[in-house]
Amino acid sequence: MSQKNMHTAGPKSFARIREDMKNEDPIKEPPSLTKLFERTRERKEGHVYADTYDETERLIEQMKNYQAPNEDGIGPVDPFLAVMNKEYNGHRRLFGKGVTNKLIEKVNGGEASYMVPTELMESVKTAIDAEMKRLVEMRKQIGDDHERKKLELAEEHKKNKAE
Repeated sequence: MSQKNMHTAGPKSFARIREDMKNEDPIKEPPSLTKLFERTRERKEGHVYADTYDETERLIEQMKNYQAPNEDGIGPVDPFLAVMNKEYNGHRRLFGKGVTNKLIEKVNGGEASYMVPTELMESVKTAIDAEMKRLVEMRKQIGDDHERKKLELAEEHKKNKAE
């Protein structure tokens, strides 16, 4: 019994393929599920496959021609999710074994995001730079004071020997 729409990625994980596609992108944006589906189902010239490609080709064409309904301000839906209908409970398609919706939410930040606004980071960096400069000046001043004290002590020592 053969499965429908088998991937042709071989032993290479979907995570590695996703990362390769992200690195190929000029703005380093992760690929959509549609692009990943298409990449992992590419057929190589001259290679013999057990199943036909008709169903997969039809699904890819549907994904390319998909027009997302934009009702009530709901954002665009990924064509892959619309064409393939549903996600299975417990795992996410095109993410590999063991990847769940909860895990993806956790990695992407979910509801509680720990992202720091750029303005806050810039102000912290500025404060740190100012503090570093202050510390460098203090260190220089301490070094100068130390040298001055050494010279004074050497002079005092010379005076005591002369007496």
